[in-house]
Amino acid sequence: MEKAKVLVLGTFHMAEHEGLDSPKRQAEIEELVSALEKYKPTKIAVEMVPGDSESYNEEYKQYKLGNDQLGRNEIYQVAFRLGASLGHEQIYPTDWMGEADMSYGEMDGWLRENQPELFQEIFEDLSFPELTNDKSIIDYYEELNDPILLNKLHKIYVNLARVGDIGNYIGMEWLSWWYKRNLIMFSNISRLINSEEERILFIVGNSHCSIVTKFLEESEICEVVEPLPYLR
Repeated sequence: MEKAKVLVLGTFHMAEHEGLDSPKRQAEIEELVSALEKYKPTKIAVEMVPGDSESYNEEYKQYKLGNDQLGRNEIYQVAFRLGASLGHEQIYPTDWMGEADMSYGEMDGWLRENQPELFQEIFEDLSFPELTNDKSIIDYYEELNDPILLNKLHKIYVNLARVGDIGNYIGMEWLSWWYKRNLIMFSNISRLINSEEERILFIVGNSHCSIVTKFLEESEICEVVEPLPYLR
């Protein structure tokens, strides 16, 4: 039986990087958008809370009319460009940022101070790719969506549940918020599926990719499409 398709594209947060407005980088982002056009998404979902949807989509409308410049984040640079190219009416929010019982920084600080050997074990194999001057945007996206890297990131989050002790579940104080956030993302993506012809593109920070993909696969509500064939 034919199922709707969802492609989860891991991204970096462009607001944290300088130089993306240079002609070279802008051309590379256009190359990325052209590659994603081949997937032919029917809807584009992004890491945006519903409360910001109205303002973002008003900016999106103005961008399509030629009245607005693109800001420096992946929603503007990738989702707006792609949506406009495909004639989409709007960009869809998926995110949730409710209160956590403990911040990541508090949990990380406790781990470093009280369980330094576990900290070393959890993070020792992580080597995160960087966007260097000699690396194109599309090549960087290929690295960010490498299944080996995504599995390593997922392994880190799972093992954070070990932080603390019996009756003092420090890791879970933050991790329960993380899992809730990703479950809400999955839930919001599922609401965008209206038919088996749906082809949803979900653009999200790559640390979310593995867990959201697992929720989608295990739900069996859609076919998950690998991003790498569109990036190569």
